Amino acid sequence: MNADSNSAKPDDPSELPGANPGALQSIPGFQPTDWLSFGATTLLALLVYLFTLAPDVGLDNSGVWSTAAAYGGVSSPPGYPLWTLWAWVFTKLLPFSGNAWRVAVSSAVAGALTCGMIALMVSHDGAAILEQVSDNQRLKPKEEKWLRAVCGYAAGMVFGLNGAFWPQAVIVAVWPLSILLLCLILCLLMRWSYGPERRRFLYAAALVYGLLLTNSQIEFAFAPAIPFLVMAGNSKAGRDMFLVAGILFLAGLIGIWLGHFPSLRGGGGQFFYILPGVITCLMGIGLVIKTRQAFSEWKTILICSGLFLLGQAFYFYLPIASMTNPPINWGYPRTVEGFFHVLTRGQYEHMNPTADVGLYLEQVRLYFVMAGKEFGWPYLFLCLIPFCFLHRIAASERRWIFGLLPAYVCLAFLMLAVMNPGVDRQSQELNKVYFSASYILLALWTGHGLIILGARLARPGKQPETAHFPI
Repeated sequence: MNADSNSAKPDDPSELPGANPGALQSIPGFQPTDWLSFGATTLLALLVYLFTLAPDVGLDNSGVWSTAAAYGGVSSPPGYPLWTLWAWVFTKLLPFSGNAWRVAVSSAVAGALTCGMIALMVSHDGAAILEQVSDNQRLKPKEEKWLRAVCGYAAGMVFGLNGAFWPQAVIVAVWPLSILLLCLILCLLMRWSYGPERRRFLYAAALVYGLLLTNSQIEFAFAPAIPFLVMAGNSKAGRDMFLVAGILFLAGLIGIWLGHFPSLRGGGGQFFYILPGVITCLMGIGLVIKTRQAFSEWKTILICSGLFLLGQAFYFYLPIASMTNPPINWGYPRTVEGFFHVLTRGQYEHMNPTADVGLYLEQVRLYFVMAGKEFGWPYLFLCLIPFCFLHRIAASERRWIFGLLPAYVCLAFLMLAVMNPGVDRQSQELNKVYFSASYILLALWTGHGLIILGARLARPGKQPETAHFPI
């Protein structure tokens, strides 16, 4: 026998320490079909957004944000340094129309790229799903490519045109860029889960998450889900990340006991802090017992931590911009007091998580009502299809789908508890935009469901025998 055929490749992820042995080796990186789905979805979503774009300054903080973007100033807390520079680029590149319209274009571009990235992930995952179909039941290669591209496009547009996100993508708003960064993190971690030897994707995800928190502090709610997504690619890296998170959780408990973090003392704040922390500690301990090791991936965790802090360092743009004395110089962050006032959102109400169980259950009910209305009830049912066929999906893809579950729980139910929105209609209208982050996961599962459904409905059946008649 040929010795080369029996030896593992040097970069075989299944041979790496802590790598999942079930990783799909036949699924490469993003393929032309995936990029086709990305490009078509991005372009069509952008056309829709531009056609429905707000022509001028709108309500809320539109005027403040537009002015801050035009002069590279300090916007409302927490300053939004990354968004300010992102929007500033569009005010300089576009040579026509008003300043508010140019900034709104930056929202449209961020929203369109988000839709395209969802399509990219769905199309890529579709290759892994279709690989598990038996040869006699598979579609032709060209048909499979079209199925992946079309389902990716459908998933991206379902998200892009939902009632919570679309209105934000056509006005002066910081939220579309936050959603784009969140989607980019998921895309990088998905790529990492399929090729855990390529740690650059994990490192890039850590950097982007640091940048995301400079643009949307509410996305701290996403943090408990990150170790689960990392574990989908490398159990040892996920284990060490759980352990580090557990240490930070215990340090936070000590801080609460010493009188710091008053919003987390007692009531709902303490409960919703302790619950994810306990789960994190238990996961870390369980993985230590399973792998019989601890902190073997300390270099990886150290690099991820450094890159995360590097992303957070973008906040130091605020005092630099403040020194130029721009028209919008919120909080005057060139001083130490002003910097921390802006950074901690000092002028706004502190976090007041839900403390009443009955109220929280009502908020959960209203979340599903809102999701059905804004995202669409038919698509919510399509989200269930991947979970009905988990036993027929490869181990690596199954781990990734399960890894998305904690992300959804954090972005939907943990965020719901932290925000503690009112149950009246006005509060629902004001806060529904923040829950569009959880719709990213729903869109991904919708795309997976469409691919599974399409593969089953369009699979070739047994061909009937052809009768031969005499001419």
